[in-house]
Amino acid sequence: MPAPAPESRLHLGARNGAHLTVLSAFALAQPLLDILGKNAAFFAIRGSTTREIVLFALAITLLPPAAFLALELVADLVSRPLARTLHLVFVGGLSAVVVLHVLTKSDSLSGVTALVAAAGAGVAAAAIYLRARPFRSFLSVLVPAPLVFVALFLLDSPASKLVFADTPKVEAATTVRSKTPVVLVVFDELTTVSLMNRNEEVDAGRYPNFASLAASSTWYRSATTADWLTEGNVPAILTGRKPVRNKLPIFSEYPHNLFTLLGKSYRLRVIEAITHLCPKSLCKDQPQANGQAVEDTTGSLASDAGIVYLHLLVPQPYATHLPPISDSWGNFGGHQQREEPVRRTASGQIEACGRRVCQFTDMISGDPKPTLYFLHTVLPHWPFVYLPSGRRWALDDRPLDGYKEGHWLTSWAALEGEQRYLLQLGYADRSLGLILRKLRQTGLYDRSLVIVTGDEGESFRGDDQRRRATATNTDDIAFVPLFVHLPGQKKARVVDSLAPSIDILPTIAHVLHVPIPWHVDGRSLVGRKLPPDGPVSVARDVGEITRPLAELRARRRRTLAQQLATFGSGTFDPLYRVGPHPQLVGRKVSSLSVRPSPKAAVRLDGRSYLAAIDPSTDFLPTHVSGAITGAHGAQLDLAVAVNGTIASVTRTHLDQGQTRFATFVPEDSLRPGSNAVDVFAVHGAGRRLALEELRGGDLNLVLRDRDIESTEGKRTRIDPAAIAGTVQVSKTAGGYAFKGLAATRKKHRLVDSLVVFADGKAIFAGAANDLRPLRFLDKGSLDKTRFRFELPRALLPAEGQDHSVRVFAIRGRVASELAYRGGYPWAHG
Repeated sequence: MPAPAPESRLHLGARNGAHLTVLSAFALAQPLLDILGKNAAFFAIRGSTTREIVLFALAITLLPPAAFLALELVADLVSRPLARTLHLVFVGGLSAVVVLHVLTKSDSLSGVTALVAAAGAGVAAAAIYLRARPFRSFLSVLVPAPLVFVALFLLDSPASKLVFADTPKVEAATTVRSKTPVVLVVFDELTTVSLMNRNEEVDAGRYPNFASLAASSTWYRSATTADWLTEGNVPAILTGRKPVRNKLPIFSEYPHNLFTLLGKSYRLRVIEAITHLCPKSLCKDQPQANGQAVEDTTGSLASDAGIVYLHLLVPQPYATHLPPISDSWGNFGGHQQREEPVRRTASGQIEACGRRVCQFTDMISGDPKPTLYFLHTVLPHWPFVYLPSGRRWALDDRPLDGYKEGHWLTSWAALEGEQRYLLQLGYADRSLGLILRKLRQTGLYDRSLVIVTGDEGESFRGDDQRRRATATNTDDIAFVPLFVHLPGQKKARVVDSLAPSIDILPTIAHVLHVPIPWHVDGRSLVGRKLPPDGPVSVARDVGEITRPLAELRARRRRTLAQQLATFGSGTFDPLYRVGPHPQLVGRKVSSLSVRPSPKAAVRLDGRSYLAAIDPSTDFLPTHVSGAITGAHGAQLDLAVAVNGTIASVTRTHLDQGQTRFATFVPEDSLRPGSNAVDVFAVHGAGRRLALEELRGGDLNLVLRDRDIESTEGKRTRIDPAAIAGTVQVSKTAGGYAFKGLAATRKKHRLVDSLVVFADGKAIFAGAANDLRPLRFLDKGSLDKTRFRFELPRALLPAEGQDHSVRVFAIRGRVASELAYRGGYPWAHG
């Protein structure tokens, strides 16, 4: 009998494509569409349109199998056996991913065992696919499954509210006769106790602008929030209604709100960071896209969806090394967000414009037309990157040390987190000062109703939640600042009665003498006697937690006492004395007993930043961190000296097997240009303190023709064939971002470090393990070869071929220069 004719490429492609689409749907599309469909706020907060959501669902379902099939068809042009082998690899790989999903979700296996089991299942699936026709027929029967998954996502999940959003008609209230301007500013994650001094007053030394506001307004000192999430709190503020679980923060879900109440008679100037409650017909000219906390871009959506998917796929303990997804609405990977251009006062001080504050102040004018000004700013919310002076201490988002899945692991981690938070709160105070200054300059303040509040609090307790209300942190989460300045008010008032955030909208309506044409749960704070006590309820992801107001106030007083004992009050100076032996801060190293450490050494993160302080930018690297070697896991008390003076004290902690430390030094301890930073281990107590200087010096490198030499005489051989990699450079607000790939040519191993030389002198050296954009597992990332770091402009020479900037990757005692991509702005090797 003649041999059967070979299968046509068209028939082969159709069959293989159908099978790959089915397997990809179960491995990739269904898990992601299911979780995002149930958490539609992922799209709502971005302002994603119906078209964008539908395209996302189709892309995640069809693009991966299309890419696999395209590779198979290309392989088939070379060799039919090669194409079949590649198809089996894809079948086995996707089957392994399906099995890994099952193991991760069930927690039946974890770690390496789960990975090995999934890989074994993938190999078995490929073998069965090759030999068993019924398995292939079964996949053919499942061809409708991908479309079913898409249909369930678009038609029968909470996301369908966005896909088929029936935008209600804007029903504005009756004409408002009042001409009183209204200013409503909502800060994010601002807890009341943080603003207090020992007398439970606003700490005027540390937060002068909140104190200035309090001096001519009514401070509802026991004001409380209604929800632990912004998605519930801001709608509660804007509607006067208690939060409703699973409602999306969009206009179609909340058609009756402050904007529709005043929209017929008032001009609206609105910046919503998270919600989308202002209808487009009323806010069509507002800069909402630029005000969003999460940028609605294809790259941001793909990156965040990818990280969500990894949380579904990766088993423990590896999943703990993924970027957290429970503490923000996006930007999970920590990529840099757009910053406002630097503005300065006439005296040269940097304005606190971050998180869209200056965008808001630019909207304020003295025009007599009645106007509602609304700002929700994501301050002092994480990521913590700002300083009280208006500068930034980080060029990109920094993860919180000792913090996993919304939980502070230790008391020391919580203390360090609170230190960052209080510094950023100082920045938020400066931002409030910008708003108040503009209101006063335009003559609006005295005649306006000005309300400043927070959406929910934040907690810093060891072995406890940061944002989710628990039995032990309810006072931190529940209490939020609420200042109400009535038109013409000159004197300060403090009210300690019950004042829930749902009372804000009824208060506005009362002052403007406008009836509210829908049912509200709140009542006006003015014009009635407020109850001195009562139940306070904070909604959680499941249920709510309720405590009497008097109990929460008593607990807040204890929290305040702890806060004052740790961080003091009056100025920010005490924040730099957090740690053991605070009496050392301010002392000259030369006046202390110092000896070299016989074993321990330090590697500072970003030492190069400290070598080129540029006062013309808003970047000031006051955060000093690094790794200690030779400590053998022992906890060390440390003192950090800047330019010969002890600037801060801290202690070490273990992080993934490394002995690490982090601290802040005062802004005025750094000088323009180069700064000497030394780290000392502190031993003894009282007057018998002794300091051991830890060896360091990762920038003492010189580039030679054939090697890289350290000042100690150690040489690293340059071998162009040892390491393969690329680097490309892009400009940022403060300097240049370097990103690329680097790995050994043999065995594709991760390199140890990257070094940048400017005109032959080392200006940056960083451990590759610390430069990856997405940390994963213990020794790498999903792509072990990737790196990203940013260097300030002052550290680099002028662009052009007159100067060289060369990037080398090092592993062991061998280095290779990377290949340069794009329009590289300097000469190189």
